[in-house]
Amino acid sequence: MTSARSTPERGELGPRGQRGSIDRPAGEPTIRVALLDDHPAVLAGVQRLIGPAPDVTVVAAALGARELTRQLAGRRPDVVVVDYDVARGDSLSYCQYLKRDLRPPAVIVYSAYASSALTLAARVAGADAVVDKAEPASTLLAAIRAVARGATAIGAVPIDVHRSAVAKLDDADLPILAMLLDDEPFEAIAQTLDRDPSEIAWRARRIVACLRPRLADPRMSPRG
Repeated sequence: MTSARSTPERGELGPRGQRGSIDRPAGEPTIRVALLDDHPAVLAGVQRLIGPAPDVTVVAAALGARELTRQLAGRRPDVVVVDYDVARGDSLSYCQYLKRDLRPPAVIVYSAYASSALTLAARVAGADAVVDKAEPASTLLAAIRAVARGATAIGAVPIDVHRSAVAKLDDADLPILAMLLDDEPFEAIAQTLDRDPSEIAWRARRIVACLRPRLADPRMSPRG
């Protein structure tokens, strides 16, 4: 387990390792994708971009998390693509909510504010990929296919971004940060630290809320 105070080799936190592949029902060769973006034009645009792909099916698309949850009632997507906007930041909370499921979908954070800071916060929230909206549709499709087969498309984090994150947190949260970055589940973290899983979940939400990029950050400027 990586120590919260340790310095990763080569000056960065390496990319996340392989997950288990998503188990799709027999007879369903396509990847079931759900979309969340609060801009109607962007939501429609993403549907048009990935719609022609023969191996991808959009099973739900919504402007808000509550509406998406309603649409997905009784249905399980393989991949959920969520927009991240620095003015709200609630999509990372929704990512954490999705990842609490016993069989969670892969989650891609799709943002015009992609940055190393967002990558770190997304990793802590349990996301499997971060894709810049400025990238072509082929990049998003490649990420969807990668995370659906259990890979990740979330990159390395520079050590200075990691150190900045550590400096923002209470000492009590640092071991939790380290274990979340190592993909430890809440139950395992709770057992290691002798805490209740509900407390770990609360602290994880607080950590993500503290680390998520904000509009006041001069590095945060949309690229498309």
